[in-house]
Amino acid sequence: MVVPKRQNIWELLKNELLNNVEQKWYFSEKYSKIEEKVKKSLKEQKTDEALNDITVWALVLWSSDVHYEVFVDYVLVRFRIDWILVDIFRLTLKEYKTVLERLKYSSSLKLNITNIPQDWKYSLVIDNRNIDVRVSTLPIWAYENVVCRILDNTNSVVDFDKLWFFWTTKRMIEKSIMKKNWMILVTWPTWSGKTTTLYTILSKLNTRENKVITLEDPIEYKLDWISQAEVNEKNWFTFTNWLRALLRQDPDIIMVWEIRDYETLETATSASLTWHLVLSTLHTKSAAETLDRIISMWLKPYILASALDTIIAQRLVRKICPNCKVEKERTSLEISIIENMMKEIWMSSVSSKNIKLFEWKGCEKCNHSWYSGRIWIYEIISLNEGLRNLIRSGATTEEIIRKARDWDLITMKEDGILKAIKWFTTIEEILRVT
Repeated sequence: MVVPKRQNIWELLKNELLNNVEQKWYFSEKYSKIEEKVKKSLKEQKTDEALNDITVWALVLWSSDVHYEVFVDYVLVRFRIDWILVDIFRLTLKEYKTVLERLKYSSSLKLNITNIPQDWKYSLVIDNRNIDVRVSTLPIWAYENVVCRILDNTNSVVDFDKLWFFWTTKRMIEKSIMKKNWMILVTWPTWSGKTTTLYTILSKLNTRENKVITLEDPIEYKLDWISQAEVNEKNWFTFTNWLRALLRQDPDIIMVWEIRDYETLETATSASLTWHLVLSTLHTKSAAETLDRIISMWLKPYILASALDTIIAQRLVRKICPNCKVEKERTSLEISIIENMMKEIWMSSVSSKNIKLFEWKGCEKCNHSWYSGRIWIYEIISLNEGLRNLIRSGATTEEIIRKARDWDLITMKEDGILKAIKWFTTIEEILRVT
């Protein structure tokens, strides 16, 4: 077989696999049980109990959000499970009205306002777990759609070893976060696990010898021994204004929730140059795009090179179900991409003949979807003096990435394929999100 050029291999594999893979839909007997219990509570006018049941089952099914979507004759209740929206059951418009009133009342929203969006949150305790539910309403042509974001405080921080770093990337991050200054940027599209990654790193740095201050929008979880401030741009308490005030509090470590403009970027980089360790985020798709984004915000390259230490780009991908996997026959294109990737990351001595791939039949434990839970895949650039000199000289992003490949850079796709080879996820899933 003629091996395509490396830049085309991913697209060829993606087209072949994603066009031919059998679509797996989430379905389970549990969904009917949820509907039965919720509707029984609503019939008995126990709205609190019905709302509590929905939240409990969302937690049981590892859902991050509950969506209430209004249609002409019914309202569809959907859970976002492993980032895939799943239809759970339907409510009548009359049933939904009582649920909506209870949601608004619980989250201190105005019951009589239906023509403008509202958002706030309420809290509850389930099995000794503190749960925050962030409620957002959106007026539409028929009524109001609602999305409830479920924040489980017990899952905000995980063990550092459970962030799914391979040993090379783990070594990079551990070296970076132990430094006394510099800037670490975590980048992603929306909903890629930023809270867990940042809070887990902060928990590792959170010792009595360090003063740690965060600047968040909003504060999602309370962390012990860390000073957490919340911006409020409606009252002109912007990231830039608060960050300048925060620096007068003599911190050792600063976490800025997001860099949105040049002023915040300039202040954050200045802090890293004056002996502070700064953690922050940018909304970019890859580590490489982060360099372009920062330079396009008019930060001088020599300042960037002197301030930035590490870029962590990440995605969340669905983890395979361990209960229903079976070994699959590998395609020629799968073998080709594995062999070429191994060559790129200096592991060509590993024979592709010994690498197994699996597929899944679907079972009740994974809701017949193949997947259960999620893991991270990463692309990490740790700047050394060679890369810093390239940035100072005005090198292009392509030149910087090409040079980084000579050291320890593994692209996000490669990190994902390696995790598919280790049976954590599937190649189809990696290609879906990258």
